[in-house]
Amino acid sequence: MPTTLREAMAETLAGWEMDLPEAWRTALGPIGDHFDSIDPSLDFEAWEPIFPVRRGRHFPGQPKGAHALAAFDGIMPEGVRCMILGQDPYPEPGFATGRAFEAGNLASWSELDKMFSRSVRAYMQLIAAARTGNEALASSFDRWPDVRAMLTDPSGGFEAPSDIGDRWAGEGVLLLNASLTLSRFRVDIDPHQSRGHLPFWRPLMLRVIERLAARGTPIVFLGFGGAADALFTAAGIAEGHHGHVARVQRDHPAFADRVLGQPNPFTVCNSYLEAMGARPIAW
Repeated sequence: MPTTLREAMAETLAGWEMDLPEAWRTALGPIGDHFDSIDPSLDFEAWEPIFPVRRGRHFPGQPKGAHALAAFDGIMPEGVRCMILGQDPYPEPGFATGRAFEAGNLASWSELDKMFSRSVRAYMQLIAAARTGNEALASSFDRWPDVRAMLTDPSGGFEAPSDIGDRWAGEGVLLLNASLTLSRFRVDIDPHQSRGHLPFWRPLMLRVIERLAARGTPIVFLGFGGAADALFTAAGIAEGHHGHVARVQRDHPAFADRVLGQPNPFTVCNSYLEAMGARPIAW
């Protein structure tokens, strides 16, 4: 039985690259297991899960189809027009799907009020404002009840929570987190996050950014939070529009008051795509 996080992640994630779809394995090339990047002093309790699980495995109560690399399913490397980069999976195995800003196991949008975090609600305010063109919907967190009513209105045209991630993937949006797994969580960053999961997944994130930027076709990198900012900066992706590459950076929507009321990142993303001669994303 592993007693350190490094041992537990090595046992759980050995050979993780085989969980990537073949097209992504070909596009990214070998990345390898970087278990030596995990702080060996981090302890691990036998009852702690590492989630989301591997492809083909199951954790009781997990969302349908959830696995750590699910963000790469249903989207081809050449089809990515926007790479969204958050921080971690949702800190509850029943919500974490493997895609950033997708909360699993929600029967309706009204259930977002039960979540401890503002992040998905603020994120959906931005999405609603971008989709409708009514930026007042994302002016402050006070507008969440209006957006919730819109999301739950059958005539409003918004997909169910279980379907909207597929819409974004179909539009060419790669929904990644800087860390694809989690075991312990704090909003101000638990050592399991900062010295374990985040450094382990860093080589994959840098490779994805590098290969998408090198394609020579329009791509917008949209980062939320400090972990995303650090990765894009390390990869040499500057904010703004530069040739066929653009970057938009915002605070994490868990800090809703820092994000709402600012220029809508999804609207900015589309303005960059159109400036590069590409079709905007139907958020």
